Amino acid sequence: MAHQATSDAYVELAPRCLLQRPELAALLGVIASEWAALESNLTFLYGSLLGKTMPHDHTNGPPVHPIGIQIFETLESQHKRITLIEKLTNTLVKDVALLSELTAVVQSIKAAGKQRNKFLHANWGTNDTQYPNAILKINAPGQFDVYEKSDFNEAIDLIITTADAVIKFEFNVINHFRTTTQLI
Repeated sequence: MAHQATSDAYVELAPRCLLQRPELAALLGVIASEWAALESNLTFLYGSLLGKTMPHDHTNGPPVHPIGIQIFETLESQHKRITLIEKLTNTLVKDVALLSELTAVVQSIKAAGKQRNKFLHANWGTNDTQYPNAILKINAPGQFDVYEKSDFNEAIDLIITTADAVIKFEFNVINHFRTTTQLI
């Protein structure tokens, strides 16, 4: 878990300083990439809620809904996308267990989003003397949090687990629509 740097710590803020910690810089890239995959999964979920599904084989490509993709690309924030999914699901799905699953998935998305933002919207520096295997996030003048490999891996694991929960929920929605007489 990240911790505060000592009060006497300093931070080097040289351009491209993250390149001094290539493994941690790469993990930042993994966080961004896995988040993009999660966002794609949300688009596919939205397409499934709209009732347009195609064979869902991640090896050969997930379902695509042209309107869903256009809508999601137009929305400016993850909050708006999640709200849209929640409202559409609550309109179309009356199964209490499925709605409870949605609540848990949304909570997980929000938690993963906070982790992603903490890492990707940060000003990072290094300190080769005191923290040679970490990077320091600048919180305020003289206030730095120390992040090591395990901190990045925790965030990555949360994002991947959340993406898997979105996929599972989508499959449950598809199966629900297939087994009900409800028109969508």
